[in-house]
Amino acid sequence: MSAIGILGGMGPQASAKLYELLIKGTQKYIPVAVDDDYPEIVLLNVPVPNFISNKNELPKAKQILIERTKLLEQAGCTVNGVACNTAHILLPELQAVTKVPFLPIPVLVAKRIELAGFKRVGLLATPTTLTSTLYDEAIGDIAEIVRPDITLAKIVEKYIYKQLNGSLSEAERSKFRHMVANFKKQNKLDAVILACTELPLVYGQTNEPVILDTLQILSDELLATYFAG
Repeated sequence: MSAIGILGGMGPQASAKLYELLIKGTQKYIPVAVDDDYPEIVLLNVPVPNFISNKNELPKAKQILIERTKLLEQAGCTVNGVACNTAHILLPELQAVTKVPFLPIPVLVAKRIELAGFKRVGLLATPTTLTSTLYDEAIGDIAEIVRPDITLAKIVEKYIYKQLNGSLSEAERSKFRHMVANFKKQNKLDAVILACTELPLVYGQTNEPVILDTLQILSDELLATYFAG
């Protein structure tokens, strides 16, 4: 037996969406008709302290996630994902305590950018991800990364928390999509990375190849790895 492991809860809605994407995506690999046609998925909805806005909570959050990572291995997972971009700052420590490989979202996104031939991409994310080098290290010389100014970054952060607390309206969702389009146009970007797993939920369903949905990309690669094994 093998399973796909997900460290979730950061936030819960994004983790639930990832689970949904994995279920839907299974149909690309095998015919599905009954329960045991689907892969086993171990989703841990981990209520870690908010280390994104309070860095003092980071050590506590790290210890909790380390313990849950060990649980994924004990549960028989053969490939893992973290349903949160910002939590990837802890990925080296998490990977160090398990033999089960994690698929890093920034690396997966970099592969998509290279495959598409994008040379100038925008990065929308939490302040912690924006100030980190997660995407810079992954993308390297593949493409130039353009970050939002402070004003736009703060607006994006508000949308993230509106998604988390369930207060986002359809009018606000439409406004966010328009804002992303303006960000892309004004900066002459080839694509925009929604580098917080809440942002694809804020943006809403899309088939636009220039909108890099980090939840969808993670789901695709987890399934590809699982079925290849």
